[in-house]
Amino acid sequence: MQKRASKIIALIFLSFFSAFPSLAQVSQYRLYTADSLFEAKRYTQALAKFEGVINNGEYTPAMLLKMAYIHEGLGNIAETQYFLNLYFLATNDASVNDKMMELADKNNLLGYQIEDEDRAMLFLQKNRQYIIMIVSGLLLLSFALLFYQKRAQKRPWVAFICVSACSVLLLICNSWLERENAYIIVQPNTYLMSGPSAGSDLVEIVEAGHKITIKGKEDIWLKGIWRDQVVYLREEKLLPIIL
Repeated sequence: MQKRASKIIALIFLSFFSAFPSLAQVSQYRLYTADSLFEAKRYTQALAKFEGVINNGEYTPAMLLKMAYIHEGLGNIAETQYFLNLYFLATNDASVNDKMMELADKNNLLGYQIEDEDRAMLFLQKNRQYIIMIVSGLLLLSFALLFYQKRAQKRPWVAFICVSACSVLLLICNSWLERENAYIIVQPNTYLMSGPSAGSDLVEIVEAGHKITIKGKEDIWLKGIWRDQVVYLREEKLLPIIL
């Protein structure tokens, strides 16, 4: 266990300082108790306390890593990947991708391959709000310039181009940079169906731990993309990667 989890232990120490921004939102007593249990190597008891914190909508990056570490020790690969993904979502720490890829390769899990363009997209999605704020500010300045040039009876070509460009950028930010709904399959022997019903054709039976992109929902069925094919699976079989 020590050899397999060495990367997570290192990440726990690296994430210590990144925990401070979230501490004000977290129940100090419950988190302190959980951390004390973790340091005492009473991992299952610590996990129960950590789950109480996160179920209340609170977390710290270090806590997410500790939960991943405990689940890996218990052999729960799906939950390990889930909390590693949450840690990445909270910190955008690219180094955790190495650990996720290592586990994915070892357990033949799909959905974790990240190319350079994917990293760039993840960075843009992470900072989407700031990008929208900047572009919106530029759009207001462009409208002000357009109004000024019209008042001055000048041809507002530059301002018109700026308004058009900023409008297109805002449209892209509101659609193209929207985060995809990624989920982790947490139930073994999960059925992937061709349609949103138990009577549909069976596409494949998969084990827990795979990562899948969800595109929509129909009743109790989620519509996902698996091996470039549309599939449907029951909602209770997955955990959404959201904070």
